[in-house]
Amino acid sequence: MISEPLSFNVATIELLSLPEEVEGFSLDAPTANAQYNGHSLPIAGWASGRSPYVVPSIEIMNGETLLKRVPIQVPRPDVADYLKKAPGAGNKFGFHGFIGTLGLHNSTRLDIVLNIYDPRDQSRVKKNVATIRGKKNNSLLTESKYQPLMLTAIGRSGTTLVMQILGEHNKILTSNFYPYEVKQSAYWMHLLKVLNDPADFDNSSHPDKFESNLGLIGHNPYTHQESMRQFKEPDRFYDYYNKKLPRELVKFSVSRIEEFYDLIAASEKRPDAVYFAEKFLPTHLQPMFNDVFTKPKEIILTRDFRDMICSAQSFNEKRNSQAFGRERASDEFDWVHRIFSTGARRVVEAWEDRKYSAIHVRYEDLILEPEAQMKRIFEYLEIDSSTSLIHKIKEKIFNSSGSTHHKTSENPEKSIARWKNEMPKELLEYCNEKLSKELKTFGYE
Repeated sequence: MISEPLSFNVATIELLSLPEEVEGFSLDAPTANAQYNGHSLPIAGWASGRSPYVVPSIEIMNGETLLKRVPIQVPRPDVADYLKKAPGAGNKFGFHGFIGTLGLHNSTRLDIVLNIYDPRDQSRVKKNVATIRGKKNNSLLTESKYQPLMLTAIGRSGTTLVMQILGEHNKILTSNFYPYEVKQSAYWMHLLKVLNDPADFDNSSHPDKFESNLGLIGHNPYTHQESMRQFKEPDRFYDYYNKKLPRELVKFSVSRIEEFYDLIAASEKRPDAVYFAEKFLPTHLQPMFNDVFTKPKEIILTRDFRDMICSAQSFNEKRNSQAFGRERASDEFDWVHRIFSTGARRVVEAWEDRKYSAIHVRYEDLILEPEAQMKRIFEYLEIDSSTSLIHKIKEKIFNSSGSTHHKTSENPEKSIARWKNEMPKELLEYCNEKLSKELKTFGYE
């Protein structure tokens, strides 16, 4: 037998008070104080809306990340009897699905959220009804020629500046051209996640239909338990899909990343490089790098979220565009609520999950104390942080005019606390209320 590369220990399950729109809810799987071997965790149970409300699906959330939406469509005559439903009323109250455990947070909290629909006015609300807490166990760590250096931030935080700094060090490989958005490792790690996750006929590849889409590939539909049960020796196929194949997919993905950065190292003449650096939004990918690489590093970059809003507004005006999510918002307040508030929570979530292995860098400190912050970063990476090197990088990046394409203020110093002069009072008050926790977490007034 091959040892388990992944498993998940469920510690506790908390059922919350049901909202008035819900008649009943139960979570049958997983169960508390249990270990689930393999790369998937079952989520099963039932839910029923209180008339006239309907509950068509559940959502499984890992913090701010939607892991899966599972339709409520499994026949449950036992639930129909329990709820005393009239004959012919239908008995599809059940849900059953699996989530992949690769890439979950170190200490995982999963929230089960009901999607509730009111047919009278066609309105929809989401209500959290259960919380699962547990911890993943991982033995997929793989040796690699280069280690990832993840720059985690949201838009207008100063990522381009940090990537310029990193790109000047001969131990670090980057795409080395503006705007540093070539994310090869992110692509291969996302591929690893998709190919490794358990079968999902509703949201991903279906065994009868996957050949029809020439542009996409999803989860392997034949990893489904029902498929494996049809073989004469299902245990052999369980071992293959849950133990051997994940390791092979990891080696494949890491090898593709190495090959790409070998090309960068050769073209940039950096044979001694030890890191590759890429920009990342706070997503499921960073925990995956921690699941796979032996010595990953992460810089969590923040900027006063109010300055980011001002910067995004100026950038949109400068380019006559509606970027950074503004095109999806009805007004500035909705923009803050839907885009920046969510992004800020994701950054806080990333920091709280990985603060013991990552370094936090503030844009403001980098602008006002560039040499000290560069030294912090390079010492964290355990690479050359000599005064002469740092001075050379500072002279090249901070004392040159550089590209004006990405800038929205006269000089870097004036990009700090610009919200005090540029943000309307009503919007500022809304930001201070909406982003209070996030501003406080990272030390902003």
